[in-house]
Amino acid sequence: MATGRIDDLWHRKDRTRTTRYGKGKRWQAIWTNGQGTETKKSFDYKDGAQQWLDTQTADSMINPYGLKADQLFEDYYRDWRERQAFQRPNSLKTIDSHCTNWVVPSFTGHYLTKISTGDIQSAVNSWRAEGNAASTTKLMFRYTRQIFNEAVHDKIIRESPCVRIKFQEDEDDSEFTLSDTVVIDLLSKLDPVYKPAAEIAAATGLRPKELVGLSREDVDFPRARIKVTLQDASTKLTDVKRGPLKTKYSKRFIAFGPGVRGALLKLCKNAAPNGRLFHDEGKPVLYPKFAAEWSRVRETLPEVGTGWHQLRHYHASVLIARGMSPVAVADRLGHKDATVTLRVYAHLWVDDTAEMADIGDSILVLREQSSTEAPKVA
Repeated sequence: MATGRIDDLWHRKDRTRTTRYGKGKRWQAIWTNGQGTETKKSFDYKDGAQQWLDTQTADSMINPYGLKADQLFEDYYRDWRERQAFQRPNSLKTIDSHCTNWVVPSFTGHYLTKISTGDIQSAVNSWRAEGNAASTTKLMFRYTRQIFNEAVHDKIIRESPCVRIKFQEDEDDSEFTLSDTVVIDLLSKLDPVYKPAAEIAAATGLRPKELVGLSREDVDFPRARIKVTLQDASTKLTDVKRGPLKTKYSKRFIAFGPGVRGALLKLCKNAAPNGRLFHDEGKPVLYPKFAAEWSRVRETLPEVGTGWHQLRHYHASVLIARGMSPVAVADRLGHKDATVTLRVYAHLWVDDTAEMADIGDSILVLREQSSTEAPKVA
């Protein structure tokens, strides 16, 4: 509970003089905010001290928890962002991209104390509805929660509204692999700018950002392989660049045959000035346009699924159908190990249960035959 008192710095309770008698201001007002923090202020006259205490009392009735002045979300975000200097450069780029484009616009013009759990849920729903993946939406929510937790620590709000938030999960697209027929239909409907990209994606299993960032320097024709060391990290056409791969295990070489070699030769000869293989009259095509083109085709061909990663799933399904092992598939796709590959694609491998049962029976039969047909000892 908040309390206040006034001390006479010149006299003790028995009215004897203190060592401060006649020096400085006589009356000291002491205010305790109820959370262990004291504020002291000295005055020449007792009335002045009492008036100051009355002001603190009035403020505490309006703000009984000792909170600081309310702030607009966007103003507080700038303060919070400055405190993230300890983050790695790539992490800061991700924060800037997601918060600037999505989080801050969702709450611009709103005071921190006025943002409710319902507002947070609405923002999360809108981020998902506008095409962000479930993982991306959760990451943006995590940044939002960190901002509000910091505001609680700074005593701007009493508690965070980022509670009991529900998320719409992604469909497991690997369960719905494309057929050869659907891929052929897809290629026939794609704009000529994107058709070669779809062909390379289907033939190599590149991740979408790896595909978008593919450059002439990545193609090693003498060894017939693609070097996957970087992926697209552009946020706008004025800042076209490449950055680290999804994980350290994503770095790999993807071998290609004569058919893919011919397609890559054509792309390399017609590459953009900066070396990008996929461009529109010299201007690199960034992922948002790739996504928009896929959405356009999906309107008339819903079987293609939710995005360019479907071609990666298609490539994996063809490898598995041709008898490739989990280890081989994991190496080509850039998975950490075969465990990851099996977790995603186990349903595509043929169930060998019946065949293994037959093998087991044959072993027993052989054993029985060997015991019954043992040669007699003379």
